[in-house]
Amino acid sequence: MNELLLSCISGKHTIRSSSMQRTLAIFCTACAGLISQAHASDGTITFTGNIAATTCTISVAGGSSSGSISLPSISTKALAVASATAGTIPFSIALSGCTGAATQAAIWFENDSNVNAAGRLINTGTASNVDVALYNTSSSSHILIGQTSSTFGSSGMAFPISSGNATLRYLAKYYASGVATAGTVTAIANYTVQYQ
Repeated sequence: MNELLLSCISGKHTIRSSSMQRTLAIFCTACAGLISQAHASDGTITFTGNIAATTCTISVAGGSSSGSISLPSISTKALAVASATAGTIPFSIALSGCTGAATQAAIWFENDSNVNAAGRLINTGTASNVDVALYNTSSSSHILIGQTSSTFGSSGMAFPISSGNATLRYLAKYYASGVATAGTVTAIANYTVQYQ
């Protein structure tokens, strides 16, 4: 037995019989499995969450849960320097017929391939150096998508649910990431409604 173990560790053996070589191979494989199982973990991650019983009918800009917001047509002069904003337009996400015990709702704007590292929506249209930035209406604070935690209300403000209804209000603006050029602007925001 000790000779088999030493053969496994050193990788050198002088066993000539093919049946003994098979036995040695099986034995070495079993030992390798035991050695890898002895490795201890470095830590633990605990994931927590909440599944709310609340459900609502969602409407973006008076339509379905997926809607379109038209930003105004503006001149490139309004976005001639980096960090300039223009074309502010308010939009809302309305919740109705809400059931369950939740008293507040908020929007979690998803951090996906539609969002750049600065937390703004990427323009897939023909205009260059233009993003779309989202803001909370009541405080005009820029919502940095993907740069906040996913805890309730961290991506957008919380709004009260009253008599089963809520209106969540936001602003969208053009944002110059450099000197903007003329062209179309199209940006997509995926979102999840959070309840508390």
